[in-house]
Amino acid sequence: MSADEVYDVIVIGGGPMGLSTAYECAKAGQKVLVLEKSVFFNQAGSSGDLVRMFRTAYTEDFMATLAYQSMALWDDLETEAGTSLRLMTGLLNFGDPTYGAGGPEGTLKGPIPNLKKYGLKYTELTRDDIEAQNPFQNLPDDWVGLDMPDNGVINVTLLTRTLFRLCEQLGVKLLQYAYVNSVTPCISDPSLWLVGGLLGSDKGASAAPNQFTFGAHKIAITCGAYVNHILYPSFCFSLNLQIWEMVFEYYSIDPTISFPKMWFQFAQDTSATTPASNLFYGFPSVPWGPPNLARIAVDSATRTISDPSERSHSDIPSADLEHTRQWVRSHVRGCSADPVPVFAGVGLQTNVYDNMFVLDYIPGDLMPAAGPQREKSIAVFTAGWGMKFVPLIGKVLKELLVDGGTTAYDISQFKMDRGEGKIIRDDAVQGTDNLVARANFSSQRC
Repeated sequence: MSADEVYDVIVIGGGPMGLSTAYECAKAGQKVLVLEKSVFFNQAGSSGDLVRMFRTAYTEDFMATLAYQSMALWDDLETEAGTSLRLMTGLLNFGDPTYGAGGPEGTLKGPIPNLKKYGLKYTELTRDDIEAQNPFQNLPDDWVGLDMPDNGVINVTLLTRTLFRLCEQLGVKLLQYAYVNSVTPCISDPSLWLVGGLLGSDKGASAAPNQFTFGAHKIAITCGAYVNHILYPSFCFSLNLQIWEMVFEYYSIDPTISFPKMWFQFAQDTSATTPASNLFYGFPSVPWGPPNLARIAVDSATRTISDPSERSHSDIPSADLEHTRQWVRSHVRGCSADPVPVFAGVGLQTNVYDNMFVLDYIPGDLMPAAGPQREKSIAVFTAGWGMKFVPLIGKVLKELLVDGGTTAYDISQFKMDRGEGKIIRDDAVQGTDNLVARANFSSQRC
């Protein structure tokens, strides 16, 4: 099979990570194609909604180092874009000082050594300080806080559109409605991959799609929760993902009482027949969002799936909604006595067993048909809380694919084959087991 056109790099997945990768590769002089299965700027994955956190507070040394390195990369991106992509409000972490390790966000005071290491400012607060400076109430007497100014709110809608614009300016080809169903070695060229799929249109299911086959010397797979839709049909392995259907809510706040900054609450789970997380977080009202609406959410999910095909399209998990609403009722000033969210939504938060990224080449033993000239030619990013690292991850993927590796950034903690089999699995996950037939190809590993 021949390719319709050949590219130096094909990026599968056109969200912030994919667009950042495409931009970095194009800056390096590469001919780049981005394939997005939905429309650009869609709500199907983890980049929907208006805001995300840019933060530097990490308990883990390696994450703190990457967060610190990201600061300059965000500054560079904003300079190149000619616009600010963050509102630097600062971040308040507060809660139970004895909250232990093992949670998805580390511990409350764990970041202090790393903040000191990198010269990042912080102020320790008492419970009274927290309530005096923020619209919280009824907090336990022994709770404490860390106020950290070098943090801010990411303007997600502007970030994605800015990266798209920068890619266009550098000649990146950007295709939406492009459903990739196979990545196969090219028989006639030992350095080339063939990326096949179906190209739809704005008519949706009412019009038949056209088949496409593009050639690529290097491939970045950045499609988040949908990564197994590429990996299993192409290479007959999957990643063991725990995908949270993560709820967020917006509440009307008294315009005279507003949140001055982002915040995160650390507290032990509620002990009950069904334990409930008490990790809550929120954002101030932002200039690019509705006035006096604050985004507040619980940092967990009662509904967890293994593939996006299992998601509920018609309802929002009521337990998460009500748990958050009751917390707002008890602890946030400026809401009504019986607060009701103005609107709510769900994003797909992709995780693996240790709540960290997968950022790595596909190991050679998982691509037996690739051959030596295709070694280190496909890199994957998925899982973890990555929005705050968008410029860094784009640069890392560019270095993996274009430069043959990265030395400036320590990604050794994010290998795909870590965890002694906790990530890679040889079978299909629910929702991808029927994709091989669609791909219509054979693999030495299947």
